[in-house]
Amino acid sequence: MNGSDRENLKELLAKFMNAEEAGQTAQDIVSGDELLRAFPAPQPDEDVVAGLKAEVAAVVRRRHRITLQHRILSAVAVAAAIVVVSAAALKYFDRQPSGQSQVRIAAVIPDKIWESSDITTDDADIAVLAAEISTIENELYGVDLSDSGTNGSAAVDDLEMELIGISGDFWKG
Repeated sequence: MNGSDRENLKELLAKFMNAEEAGQTAQDIVSGDELLRAFPAPQPDEDVVAGLKAEVAAVVRRRHRITLQHRILSAVAVAAAIVVVSAAALKYFDRQPSGQSQVRIAAVIPDKIWESSDITTDDADIAVLAAEISTIENELYGVDLSDSGTNGSAAVDDLEMELIGISGDFWKG
């Protein structure tokens, strides 16, 4: 350590302690550095260094291989998940029919439906559904306070159960 380095060290230490302590601390650091240079640590044998390097290289290769395997397995798992979800989606949601098959489907629908303005009278399923909705609507209007003073909650519960049954039948097809 040259003289300017000692002065820089002393100035730096002076920021944290008084000038006398800073000078003594700088001198101690310089003396310690000189001792370390005078008595260097013994170096290990070349065989020991080569053995340590070989062990470290083996560990690094093993970790690299494991990391690579994890990345490959993760990519395969993601790809498999995408394939499974895609297959399930294709099975669950039927593919949209092509334009040509839509024309065939339209040809199967009776002409009277296209000519009529009231589709509920033309389609039997829609007519049944409209009638059930009308019946439920009338029942809802009919729910009123009974003579016994109750609020008609039993009738509402019955009506709700009937609606649930109709809803289930509707979605079953």
